[in-house]
Amino acid sequence: MNRLTSGKNGLTEINMRPNVMIAYSGDKINEAMKLSDILSREEINVIPCEEGGTLGESCIFGRVHMLIVRDGGLSSPSFGLIGRLRSISDMPVLTVSDKCCEIYRTMALAKGADMCMNADEFGSFEFKARVVSLLRRYLSAEQAVNVCADERETLINGGLTIDRRRREVFREGSLVKMTAIEYGIVEYLMENCGNVCTVDDIYRRVWNETPYSVRKTVVEHIRRIRCKLEPDPRNPSYIKVVFGVGYKMERAAG
Repeated sequence: MNRLTSGKNGLTEINMRPNVMIAYSGDKINEAMKLSDILSREEINVIPCEEGGTLGESCIFGRVHMLIVRDGGLSSPSFGLIGRLRSISDMPVLTVSDKCCEIYRTMALAKGADMCMNADEFGSFEFKARVVSLLRRYLSAEQAVNVCADERETLINGGLTIDRRRREVFREGSLVKMTAIEYGIVEYLMENCGNVCTVDDIYRRVWNETPYSVRKTVVEHIRRIRCKLEPDPRNPSYIKVVFGVGYKMERAAG
């Protein structure tokens, strides 16, 4: 599994280099290449592509670990790209924009971006640090969800079934497509069916990191999971919130 570690020379050593896609609007190719140069020095494989092109789509469905969007602001098609990506992947998304105003940040974050940077206040050292931090968190979580907590190969609760060997979730017999982190959350809740799991416990187990101000991150992932698993996401029958504490998988009757 890919990991980022801190080397003795102060640079980032990468056991298996992560792949980062930089998507740019047509007039931002030079700016995108500058970002590419910065990351290439950190032993990160960079895949540039123009927004809306077929290359962008192929990158999304390929082995990419992070998306960086270099755009010009609110008129950019980048929000659509982020939305399409977020429907199939948990990989981190960072935007660098010429007009990173509050409206832009709100829209980007709502679509699924993890972080937004203003190109006018751009610093290469901070940019590298943010990219490495997001990659480390994602790759650590991806590694953690590959570990099963016990030996049961199948978890069943009412109409929900988890095949742990194949890492698949079924609702009423139909396969539900999930990202690695979504699967990890559902698996953890199913393991503790009927018991309350705190937000920090969920984050610690699935992301394999010490939790710090992670409530919004967990809440957003639970929202996406409910949209996939619950017949009525606004009135969930499986994943219940325990206000002020966390969530629990409601044990099915019978």
